[in-house]
Amino acid sequence: MRTTHYNPSKLEVDFAKAIEALAPQLLTKLDPGEEVINIEAVHDCDNPRVIYKLKDKEGDLHEVVVQIIQRPDVIVKQ
Repeated sequence: MRTTHYNPSKLEVDFAKAIEALAPQLLTKLDPGEEVINIEAVHDCDNPRVIYKLKDKEGDLHEVVVQIIQRPDVIVKQ
């Protein structure tokens, strides 16, 4: 599949949606007492991102941003 439109590409958006959908599985990997407070997905920007708002064991709030960046297509010889 040749990508003709980047900013964002369909593949970037689909991958960002997949990362967002994995939230329940990601939660099982956190330590007890750590939790996801909110998930914000931005799919319509140049590089789609999923922003996780987290609370640690001490009650401090944090943000983790997963940003999807697709590099231009290259021809790979097999």
